[in-house]
Amino acid sequence: MGREKQTISVRLNGKEQKINEHNKDANVKDEVGATREHVVEDEAEIIPQPDNIIDFGKRQEERIRNGQPYWDDGFSEKSPKLPFNRKKKTHSGAKNPKFPVMLVVALFSAVVVGLSLGFMILTVFTGNPTSVTVEDTTTGAIPTFSDGGDSFPVLTLEVVQGGAFSDLAKGEEIVAQLKGQGVAGTLTKGTDPIYMFIGAGGDRAQANKVASLYESYGQDTYLKSFQVDGQAVTGQSEAVTAWFTNAIAHYKELLQLSVDALGGGSLLTPERLGQLTQSTDSLQAERDQAFTQLSQAAQVHALALGDNLVLAGDKLAAYVDSSDEKVLWQSQQALLDALVEYDQLVQAQQ
Repeated sequence: MGREKQTISVRLNGKEQKINEHNKDANVKDEVGATREHVVEDEAEIIPQPDNIIDFGKRQEERIRNGQPYWDDGFSEKSPKLPFNRKKKTHSGAKNPKFPVMLVVALFSAVVVGLSLGFMILTVFTGNPTSVTVEDTTTGAIPTFSDGGDSFPVLTLEVVQGGAFSDLAKGEEIVAQLKGQGVAGTLTKGTDPIYMFIGAGGDRAQANKVASLYESYGQDTYLKSFQVDGQAVTGQSEAVTAWFTNAIAHYKELLQLSVDALGGGSLLTPERLGQLTQSTDSLQAERDQAFTQLSQAAQVHALALGDNLVLAGDKLAAYVDSSDEKVLWQSQQALLDALVEYDQLVQAQQ
């Protein structure tokens, strides 16, 4: 059987166009293949091929390679210049001279020290309106402190504190125990808390001597400054200020000799003791005239102060005769009590 030919008639603009006949079976594969190739070519033209494919493996290799230290093999054109980020030094001229700061400071310090030393020497040799005049104790006269005012003298000491109490009864119990052991102890009045003083010295060195003696008793000690501000009391007569000025000077002399003797010193001699006795007698003779000008409350403490000064001198005299250390502690006890009485006197007279 022969194959049938098929013809396709096409009209274009009203005219019939002739189309070549094709063998249906022979040309169908070629047409299909050509059509497919044409479709593929058309699709290739329509869909652009991606040109930004990311190769993560390649980027990982570059990251590792860039993280390693740079190694200049001498052939790289982009190798960094060494030293890196260092500014080029300018050589525009000579270095600026440094300002001699240390030399100026040294000169300034020398000037200050020189002025201070000169002022001190001028003060010592010429005196000033508030200077303190102390007579030579070898003559047996009472040291006189004059500041041209009408107030009581200031008494500043370094005390040995043994404790502080909120309960007066407890403090009195501890003081009684200390006195039973042959040492000293007294309580402050009108303070919160109540302080227990177990020794005193004119300066820190003297107070340290007394504190060291308490080590064998197992007593805790604490050094502190204590001041009785007598200048808070003003408007006093000349007789009153003169007596208390001499009394405080006598107090300091007794305290120095007491501490020196407790430390094994040799200041307490019969000659010094004779001077102390003369000073004590002079104070006793003049105190009645001075005390009558005080208030009633202040007179009580003034009398107690004078009695403790006399007692401290008697205990030092007893030590010269017996060399008994217990009487030295009794002199310390009298001086501690005198300190508290003077503090109370100033408060009562204000």
